[in-house]
Amino acid sequence: MWQFLETSLQDATPIALAALAGTFAARCGIFHLGLEGLMCVGAFTSVAVTIGTGNVLTGLTFAAIVCAMLSVLFWAITVKLKADPIIAGLALTTLGLGASTFAQETIFSTRGTITAPEGLWQPFAGTGFPMPTLSIIVIVTPLIILASWIVLRRSQFGFSISAIGEFPYAARSAGINIDRTRLTALVIGGVLCALAGAQLALGGLTSFSSDMTAGRGFIAFSAVVLGGSHPLGAAAASLFFGAANTLGIQAQLAKWPVPLELVLMLPYILTIVAVALTGVLLRKGAVAQSAFGELRS
Repeated sequence: MWQFLETSLQDATPIALAALAGTFAARCGIFHLGLEGLMCVGAFTSVAVTIGTGNVLTGLTFAAIVCAMLSVLFWAITVKLKADPIIAGLALTTLGLGASTFAQETIFSTRGTITAPEGLWQPFAGTGFPMPTLSIIVIVTPLIILASWIVLRRSQFGFSISAIGEFPYAARSAGINIDRTRLTALVIGGVLCALAGAQLALGGLTSFSSDMTAGRGFIAFSAVVLGGSHPLGAAAASLFFGAANTLGIQAQLAKWPVPLELVLMLPYILTIVAVALTGVLLRKGAVAQSAFGELRS
């Protein structure tokens, strides 16, 4: 039981952090499909800089800076140049995946796995705690989720983001700087994606390999949709996806009497089913609300 929970938390943390980044973007009216690319860049940068400097904190810092710079680029393309956010997000993902592979080949002369000399700090290691391999990022992620909820739902900045996403013209007339607010939200998301990538690469494996994100950025976007663009809802959906992935791993280890391909597809099948059910429920809720409004009138 403890092993299942530990693995689920480790799998869910990168998805949850990226989902929070997607939530910040969605609240201000931008559907962020560049989460996958930012996670991959964060993973590579954190490992590469840790290898070069021997300091994991420096690796985290550089990963956050690079992902923040890419988020500024995404903001400039979508807000200033008025590009379609969906296309720009997919382009950012392609750029992140391709640039990470290219940098790995250029710097380390390999497309294989590169290994860092150290990983993230594991505070519970050697203490007798039943989940000793939890990294510091996994441990502080609940605090990050709580802080995100406070910022988005209980602060003036969060109200400004919501106003921009729902009523941009009213927000502008109220004196809210839409461009600056969106820039801030996207940069925050970039830092969160850097932490997600660092957890993925340095949380347990202490290594990076090409395309190691394996679609987690898109699963994080699904968590945003499933969670209704709410930080707590996105976090809960991420935990569900993390548990689904852990279930798939345990199914392989237990050698369930089903084809291996089906077991590997299990987390993604559950993702599609969950998002589809959410869409159905939201449509039914909208129809019921509309009917109730007509009855009242």
